[in-house]
Amino acid sequence: MNFTKLHQLVDKRGKLIPKGTYSKRTKAITHRVWHHSLTKKDLGGSDAASFAGYHVNTLGWPGIGYTFVIEPKNAINTPNGKRARIVYVNDIDRRTYHVGNSNQFSLGICVAGEYRYDTMDDATLASIAELHAALVKDGIGKYDKAHNEMLGYSWKACCQYNYRDAFDWKGSKTPAKPAPAPEVYTIQEGDTL
Repeated sequence: MNFTKLHQLVDKRGKLIPKGTYSKRTKAITHRVWHHSLTKKDLGGSDAASFAGYHVNTLGWPGIGYTFVIEPKNAINTPNGKRARIVYVNDIDRRTYHVGNSNQFSLGICVAGEYRYDTMDDATLASIAELHAALVKDGIGKYDKAHNEMLGYSWKACCQYNYRDAFDWKGSKTPAKPAPAPEVYTIQEGDTL
C-alpha cells in the first residue's frame, strides 16, 4: 500500500487504549471522511492517544473512531521536508465509529486542531495532501467529504478547514499534461503571428 510508505506515518494499531474490537466492514469503502478534533492543535490532548482515551472512556466505543489521525504538533523531518505526523490507528477493513450510519462504507481521517481559530500550517497541509494522494493511488475510497457533508450531519461544524484545497497543497497534484501540438497546422482566417 502506498500510504504505508509515507515517511511521516507511524503505525499505532493495537497500541492505543481499547475496550473491544471493531467489526470488519461488510461494504467497500466509498468515502474518505475528513474531520477535525475541535481541540487546539498545540495542546497536550491533541493527539491520537488522547482521542482514543475520550472515545473509549467517555463514549464507550471499542477504540478510537478514526483510521488516521494527523497530528500538527508532532512534526517529523522527512526527505520531502517537515510533515505533520500521521498516526495509523485502525486497520482499513474495520468499521470504526466516526460518522453514524455511514461507518460501514467510510474511512475516518481526523486532523487535530480547532480550525475555527487555529491556522493550518504547511507541514499539516503537506501531510493531508500526501495521505490523500496515497489513498487515491491505493484505491481506498472514491469520494471525499467533510463530516458535515455526510447524511444526517449537516448540523455538525466539522470540518472547519478546506480539505479540498489541502489536497492540492503547493501544487502537490500532478498537473495535467498539455495536449501535444499538431505536426501540421492549417492557417485559419483571423490567425496572426
